[in-house]
Amino acid sequence: MAKRGPKKKRVNTPQTGVEPLRSQNIMIGGHRTSMRLEPSMWDALEDIGRREGLTVNRLCTQIKERIEEQARRRGINPEDADVTLTSAVRVFIASYYRRACTEDGHQRAGHGGSDPFVGTPFDLPPSDEAEGIKAAVAVGGNFPSPGPVPAGSAHSHLDA
Repeated sequence: MAKRGPKKKRVNTPQTGVEPLRSQNIMIGGHRTSMRLEPSMWDALEDIGRREGLTVNRLCTQIKERIEEQARRRGINPEDADVTLTSAVRVFIASYYRRACTEDGHQRAGHGGSDPFVGTPFDLPPSDEAEGIKAAVAVGGNFPSPGPVPAGSAHSHLDA
């Protein structure tokens, strides 16, 4: 298959909130298909692939092969299994990262401090920042761009 041009370089700008699903073509066992995932899921899949020395296509092919083998072992025709590849990929990503979690990592991330949303796309800015955002929006301005996260702050768990 002929290449259609250079891949677009994605700029990772910090976002707040959950972003809409993004479709992307992938090759599964030599066949092109598309999958719709949240941008953070695509990023996680690429990160896992880098860590494991696999392309996203190869990783997704292996996930599909695994769900088909699991179905066969349960005596189910893989074509009749009620597990979609997209769902299996999301479960795989969550399981992969859960297996890597340690108690020390949770503590460094500030987990268990009664606000499970800190450092996630669901985190809210401090109320004084929120007031500035409301004022900017009220006058037709834009949201302020997030600044650097100070080291040691509750939001710096990604550095861990």
